[in-house]
Amino acid sequence: MKRILNFALFQAGWFAAILTAASGRPAAALAVAGAAVGLSLWQFSVDRMRDLRLVMAVALIGFCLDTAQLRLGVFALAGAPRFPHLCPLWLAALWALLGTTLRGSLSWLAGRYWLSAILGAVAGPLSYLGGARLGAATLPVNHAFSVAALAVAWAVAMPLFVWLAHGSRFLGRTSQEAR
Repeated sequence: MKRILNFALFQAGWFAAILTAASGRPAAALAVAGAAVGLSLWQFSVDRMRDLRLVMAVALIGFCLDTAQLRLGVFALAGAPRFPHLCPLWLAALWALLGTTLRGSLSWLAGRYWLSAILGAVAGPLSYLGGARLGAATLPVNHAFSVAALAVAWAVAMPLFVWLAHGSRFLGRTSQEAR
């Protein structure tokens, strides 16, 4: 049941943040996504410090990835962002929100790197297309370029995230391993 609730919170946080950003309120979108991250860590985390490090790592990687994609013109943000070629904090918070699912609702991906790459290649571009349809972003006229670039980026990022969540000692040992 916790995995289902974790996924539901992820979806609700994503939609709320996207709709808030689309309405021209990036600070409120950051607050919404941040609250969803905090609630998820509070309610669903077994090892909060390890999960917090994971969430921060995913947010940093996502920030860098989206900054590169913004600079390359893969997508653009709606409205007039203060720094148009830099990933805004509300979008980095959505990456953090994804990080809360890796040891929760997406924990079934542990060790399944090919499956996580395929999931990333499909679900990643769909989330950007959804964000564009809801008005938070725009895609260039040539959607094929954007979808292909997003698919490649997410096909690499998701296995990395799964490895960080389940296979890496980079984030430290779990509290159960420390015993």
